[in-house]
Amino acid sequence: MNRTEILQEAIKKYGVQSQCDMCIEEMSELTKALLKLRRASTQPEMQKCRENIREEIADVQIMIDQMRMVYGDTAEQETYKIQRLRKRMVL
Repeated sequence: MNRTEILQEAIKKYGVQSQCDMCIEEMSELTKALLKLRRASTQPEMQKCRENIREEIADVQIMIDQMRMVYGDTAEQETYKIQRLRKRMVL
């Protein structure tokens, strides 16, 4: 099975609501990991936090990919928002 098939199977097996809840949970874990980095005071602690952040980003990305499968492609919205950001940065 490829990535898309696996993600589609997860949606089918667990259901849309469950995967939406999991997305919220994973985003919360990423938020917590980012905040924990702010409190880190030693290099080893900061490195551990960064590794955890990368892991949480991966979890969130997997869930975001599933949300796109459920709610539709976001390319149009992303293009608009990137262009809006570009305009803001020029000012």
